[in-house]
Amino acid sequence: MSSFTVRILNPLAEYLDERDDGSALAPRPASLEGKVVGLLPNWRPSALHILEAIGALIQEQCKPKSVVMEQMLREVPVRTGKILDGMREQLEEFARRVDVAVIATGD
Repeated sequence: MSSFTVRILNPLAEYLDERDDGSALAPRPASLEGKVVGLLPNWRPSALHILEAIGALIQEQCKPKSVVMEQMLREVPVRTGKILDGMREQLEEFARRVDVAVIATGD
């Protein structure tokens, strides 16, 4: 079996999972094997391509139960300035269906 290595570069001086201010990140599973992995792109076309490639690698190398791509709202409620409020129900339903979520932004 081949190994899979991911190198993550972060421009932040402090990683969010190293902070001790009560805003901890969600727990990470030790493996993606048998998990439902959800892929969530933003509205930019490159995000979709990035996640398609990541999803293919996860399928090939991590033995998930499934990999699902979710498309959020096409129309953003810009007038209210509360984009997440317009997607809250859809995001909550997505979170109930997946064990792990991978999110990408792209231009």
